[in-house]
Amino acid sequence: MRRVLAVITAALVISALVGAQAVTAGAGGGGGKVPGVTKTEIRIGGYASPPNDTLNVAYPDGYDGVEAYFEKVNKAGGLFGRDIKLVAKLSDNGQASTGAIVVRSLVEEKNVFAVAPVMTNSFTLGGKYLSDEGVPAFGINVEPAWCGTSAEQDAIEKALLQTAEIQQCPREGLFGEKGSFLCFECPGVAPSYIALERGYTKVAVFGYTHISSSKCVTGVIKGFEKYGIEVAHSNQALEFGFSVSEIQADVQAMKDKGVQFVATCMEFNGGFKLSEGLRQAGVDDVVFYAPEGYKQSTLDKAGEALEGWIFRLGFAPWHGEDLPKGTRQFLKAMKKRGVEPSEHNQAGWINAALLVEGIKAAGKNFTRQSVIDAINEITDFTADGIIPPTGWQLGGGGHSASYEACDVYEEVQDGEFVTIFGKPGQPFVCFATTPLLPDTLEPYYRPLAAGETAPTLVPQP
Repeated sequence: MRRVLAVITAALVISALVGAQAVTAGAGGGGGKVPGVTKTEIRIGGYASPPNDTLNVAYPDGYDGVEAYFEKVNKAGGLFGRDIKLVAKLSDNGQASTGAIVVRSLVEEKNVFAVAPVMTNSFTLGGKYLSDEGVPAFGINVEPAWCGTSAEQDAIEKALLQTAEIQQCPREGLFGEKGSFLCFECPGVAPSYIALERGYTKVAVFGYTHISSSKCVTGVIKGFEKYGIEVAHSNQALEFGFSVSEIQADVQAMKDKGVQFVATCMEFNGGFKLSEGLRQAGVDDVVFYAPEGYKQSTLDKAGEALEGWIFRLGFAPWHGEDLPKGTRQFLKAMKKRGVEPSEHNQAGWINAALLVEGIKAAGKNFTRQSVIDAINEITDFTADGIIPPTGWQLGGGGHSASYEACDVYEEVQDGEFVTIFGKPGQPFVCFATTPLLPDTLEPYYRPLAAGETAPTLVPQP
């Protein structure tokens, strides 16, 4: 849901084109030339869009996550006698066309083994190039290009919506931190679950004109309608950076219709402007659902205005006494680097963890293709508990839709994030799906406690 436009200069393009040589891989004598691999190191390169204060996103944060994870691995002895290093950090200036230039530079000039992190919402051309060249890539997934072309993603989504048929994304070497397939128009479980749990009967949904956001609004509305929740007002035609004065008609409509709950398909700043408009109109008891924006600086900046907001997370929360191993390590690493934990640097950490796991699984004579193949055999990747189990096989939530939906819900209470709906030590609230929404929302919780089993997630013949 994030877009930023900028102009790249010729000097930036030229400065990115610095050469490096392919070298021999296989410490045990495999003998073949593997790009980006020497006897002592594995070279990785990444690229990111610039920070965007308007949309409250900081894509370059992803570098901190990748570098910190690599440092952890190298301190423990590296990979098959080699250190893994982030040797290039380039920028696409927020443009898809520049992204294509940047990835060519990373692969053909910087000669990296893999690309990580990819922190951009302009991955259309870069994704095609990396997939065509068989270069494994890891990044934050906010658009269809991680799965395939727009037509390919649309076809997979259409089959899912019309017949509940799960199909695999064709770009087998691209790995998003939340999986590489996003069903934008699938009925949304999180907003519906919140509304049902809290007894909200009149809701509103908002999004941008951008296709991902607009389709998301359609899916959220479908979810509300499935469970008999009245969508009293909706607008999926807002522009990025809209002002409070531009939504006065929306605010009045919500006030007149008694809206109790607002779900957004936008970044935090957009939702906050909507809440600000309601407060200016004298309405301060509407609860907001935010799909992103979970970090301490958000609370510090917004103060009491965030009281009662509910944030959905696809990862374990960063507070409490029962933090998983991966979360503890991530938070410790960010503290050591002196940076605030964010969804972007955590995405980079998850990306690096998956890449490292793939290299280990491929063995000492690894190649780009063997690492891709090894990752695609993983059925339960969690980054040491940071995320619920993700499998890269059909139905595992990696390159396809999943047979389960798991989320963490954080509510702002007295100026602090508090986990709601989950259980102690089991923050993930999960539902078995087909993969479309079930007729009733009966949750189970992850990580599974001793003796617990999840419902049968894959339909039996």
